[in-house]
Amino acid sequence: MRPTRVIYVENDPALRGIMSSLLDESPDIDLILATGIAHEALDQRFVERADVALIDLALGTAQMNGIDLGLAMRELNDNIGVVIHSQYRLDTVARSVPPAALIGWSTLPKSGSLDIDELVRILRETAKGVTRVHMPSQPESPSPLEKMTTRQRAVMGMAAAGVKAPGIAQRLSISHDAVRQDLSAAYRLLIPEADPESDEMRTLAVLAYLDLIRQDDSVDGR
Repeated sequence: MRPTRVIYVENDPALRGIMSSLLDESPDIDLILATGIAHEALDQRFVERADVALIDLALGTAQMNGIDLGLAMRELNDNIGVVIHSQYRLDTVARSVPPAALIGWSTLPKSGSLDIDELVRILRETAKGVTRVHMPSQPESPSPLEKMTTRQRAVMGMAAAGVKAPGIAQRLSISHDAVRQDLSAAYRLLIPEADPESDEMRTLAVLAYLDLIRQDDSVDGR
């Protein structure tokens, strides 16, 4: 059986170096890309080849978060598995990823005692479609994030990171019109009371999106 091809996205360069070395040493893993930058991880040449992505949840305020990056990767490769890595509680994944897209998603707590063989096992199983996501203990009313489609989340995540519509279209290999339609739909969910003709729609929607992301982060212990 061939090695599992992995993209690794981690904001901490020291941890990224250690984990990359451990993954490189495993005969069951082919680490095809290790980066701390979300837009580098969205390189279509790598995403289409990858079986699974191991992604840090918090990639920094100037970037997409790990969940939206995973959703954007799914737009380029609908078979890629996604493992979200965090030192905090990981309820956010189950609340934020559309249920139909949760197949092949896993969560993995960051821990100094993490066994590399266990990590490899989780990566390989997630690549095959196994789902290991911690579900919230109490059902909640769906937030605007939960109501968005996978692509709307991916598009909105890039918009909030400052990527313009042409850049989003290029990275997701979709038309400019498709990006505009997804943004408009996301705006309606995020700011339903706003005037759709307002010149500030994008700014207001991004602020609402970031506020919801911060709420999720606070639930996860940040």
